[in-house]
Amino acid sequence: MSEKTRKTVRIIALIALIISVGLLAFYAADDIRSKNTDDKLQDLKGAQPTFTIPDVLPEYEALCAENPDTIGWLKIDGTGIDNVVMYAPDEIDKYLHTDFYGNYAYRGCLFVDEYCDVLRSDNIIIYGHNMKDGTMFGSLMYYVSEDFYKQHKYISFDTIYEKQTYEIVAAIKTAILPKDDNGFKYYEYTGQNDEVSFNEYLKFIDENKLYDTDAALRQGDKILTLSTCAYHASDGRFIVVARKIS
Repeated sequence: MSEKTRKTVRIIALIALIISVGLLAFYAADDIRSKNTDDKLQDLKGAQPTFTIPDVLPEYEALCAENPDTIGWLKIDGTGIDNVVMYAPDEIDKYLHTDFYGNYAYRGCLFVDEYCDVLRSDNIIIYGHNMKDGTMFGSLMYYVSEDFYKQHKYISFDTIYEKQTYEIVAAIKTAILPKDDNGFKYYEYTGQNDEVSFNEYLKFIDENKLYDTDAALRQGDKILTLSTCAYHASDGRFIVVARKIS
């Protein structure tokens, strides 16, 4: 066997050894991770839960049975808003153009932002299309008028677990900002209830609200934000912000 051939064989053998050692290390690490997971599961078995999901309200049981993505019902008296609300955090914008039964529908459904949790988030953001026939959030634009607000100050948003009432704090014309824009992005605020973030949110509201209302946000409030498309600006949005009162 020539020296060149012996070198080639040694190199191949060395590569094979490195690959073998690497595979052994990979499987060993995977075994350790799996063992740790098993240990954690054993610890969780029989442990007291840190967070308990409440029972579904009887009036929403049939809706949930028909579609488990059901998360609540939104109603504003004096508008066309009286609709089921969906939540599919693992399928972003699933209900943007999908109806309750999973069929294509341009108007879609009202749906909660995928980064929100109706049980734990301090700000629940609900999206809906601004439909010309007034369906979905087509009539949300009525809140451009201060006179309309004065006659329709309250929002009913029942989650499937709890009946809730909110009072409106502000109506705002805004827009989706470019990713590199450092301006406040209301659609990224899901209620990090630290003082700095909350004060930034208050500043955004004060600088953009269309008129003064009888209500104001306080740190610790549970917030509801209704958001729809608007046409005053490129990527314009119209939002109504409310605070939970019961």
